Amino acid sequence: MRKIKLVVSDFHLGKGRFFRDGTQNILEDFIYDAEFAEFLDYYRLGDFAQAEVELILNGDILNLLQIDTHGVHTHLVTERSVVRAVERIVTGHPDFFHALRRFAATPGHTISYVVGNHDMGMLWPGPRHVFCEAIGARVEFHDVAYRFDGIHVEHGQQYEEFARTDMKHPFITRGLPEPVLNLPWGSLFVSVLLPRIKQERPHVDKVKPFSGFLQWAVLHDFRWLVKAVLLVAKFVFDTILFRSRYQIHQGVRSTLGMLKQITVYPNFDKIAFRILEDNDDISTVIFGHTHLLRYRQWREGKEYYNEGTWNEATNLDLGDFGTQVRLTYAYVEYPPAEGLARIQVRLKRWMGQWKPEADVIA
Repeated sequence: MRKIKLVVSDFHLGKGRFFRDGTQNILEDFIYDAEFAEFLDYYRLGDFAQAEVELILNGDILNLLQIDTHGVHTHLVTERSVVRAVERIVTGHPDFFHALRRFAATPGHTISYVVGNHDMGMLWPGPRHVFCEAIGARVEFHDVAYRFDGIHVEHGQQYEEFARTDMKHPFITRGLPEPVLNLPWGSLFVSVLLPRIKQERPHVDKVKPFSGFLQWAVLHDFRWLVKAVLLVAKFVFDTILFRSRYQIHQGVRSTLGMLKQITVYPNFDKIAFRILEDNDDISTVIFGHTHLLRYRQWREGKEYYNEGTWNEATNLDLGDFGTQVRLTYAYVEYPPAEGLARIQVRLKRWMGQWKPEADVIA
């Protein structure tokens, strides 16, 4: 029987592209529900109908950090609030979850979920139950990493101090009526401040390199840039220097040294190579998190892949200039018989079905 695995990450599903009154949700990052449905249908029908296919959702599939609670973006994230957030995401993306339901109902087709930093709330059993109910099937959840047959799949946030989840103490309970997520500094920023900035400039977290965007803003959007810098500076002072706000537990141990490692689009080559070097039984590392499609070979038989994102990105480098969307994924294919060849991993781009027209502004 043919056996493959599909690895995707960084979809950042929010409450949906449109609100109930029909107005557009500018904080929604994922607008490719129809393309994703086609993608899953392709791998459950035809040549893949009788195959063993596993879909691995490698973190940040749900953008739980930017789902407001009764109109307020807060760092006080409880299991109840995450359950409500997942329910709202399911409601806002019906085609997406119907596609997952069809895929999971196909014999031999399964789904696994690796938790990332934007969907850290999926560490709780409540939202996991809601997710499984939405797709009508059992999902295999992995808190940090998923290893199988010499392949290491991980989202990647654990290698950045400002985004790392404290897995020894993921929840804060002392002195609180109910546990809340022990958010790292980066998640505090994303959940509390970034939505305010994106309300005015929705593209701010989709531009690379970020240094180039800052230079552009100095020349063309200076007034907004000054306002944004002041907001960020106040947030840094409050959370890192004075710890006068949001500091509800010593779990946020950020320092000024931590700020030096903050980059919007880091690469994890060295980290992947370290995993490959330290683990003789691991031949392939697959990361997400950076939003950058990437392949590197450490040495013969040792490889690193990053499957990229399905979100829009704007590149200011002339070699790859412009706004683009690459619906990319890692394709893991097992040899037809044991012992004949090694497992093959390839990076692919979903091109979709041909369409005569598409909305530019909807």
